[in-house]
Amino acid sequence: MSNSLSTLSESQRWHLMVDAAKKAAEAQGYSMTRVPGRGLSNIWNIAKDGKTQTAAIRTTRDRYIAFPPLKGGTKWKTLDDVETVIVATVDSKEDPENVEVYIFPADDVRKRFNAHYAARSKEGQTIKDNFGMWVGLDRDNRGIAASVGTGILDHYKHVAVYAISDLLADNASEEAPDDIAEQTEVAELGFSTIAEVMAWARDRVAQLAGVQTDAVKLDLKIEY
Repeated sequence: MSNSLSTLSESQRWHLMVDAAKKAAEAQGYSMTRVPGRGLSNIWNIAKDGKTQTAAIRTTRDRYIAFPPLKGGTKWKTLDDVETVIVATVDSKEDPENVEVYIFPADDVRKRFNAHYAARSKEGQTIKDNFGMWVGLDRDNRGIAASVGTGILDHYKHVAVYAISDLLADNASEEAPDDIAEQTEVAELGFSTIAEVMAWARDRVAQLAGVQTDAVKLDLKIEY
């Protein structure tokens, strides 16, 4: 089956998956109101049974999620400001057919990010402040620093699964807001130069390969 998400623009994919996250949360009985004045952060007030919490929505097409560390890993951008993390992820990186939605306590997510940061720092890997650090939702059994903190899905069941074809049909008549592309998690991670994007890419490749960042060499070619 062809990857139906591949035909969409970045903003359309993001919009579709955020809508899936919101739909799932509302099906669980939450009412949702976006928190104003948070710039690029996808932050929401979610209320249920008279209790209101703050939640961050994360979307992922490779089953990893990211939050940027601050102050040498002692703080986390966005993650420290919420009590809940809602994640919409594809069921397969290579050939996605469904979007799965999970709702995690932010404390558990933070614990995993702290452990991941500590493990990579212990190995001498450089982790820059205000750049996204990625942790896998699925368990990584390689036994390396990048494996630490992964596998949160072992402990939580999805709250909803939506066929991508159904989500596309639901969104066919809707238009994304003009600024939707600027509200992605990637934008929140603070990239403003080509050098920053390349540094992020090297770090991401190193994490996936289980090697030091210095071992990764990337070439960039721009054709006009």
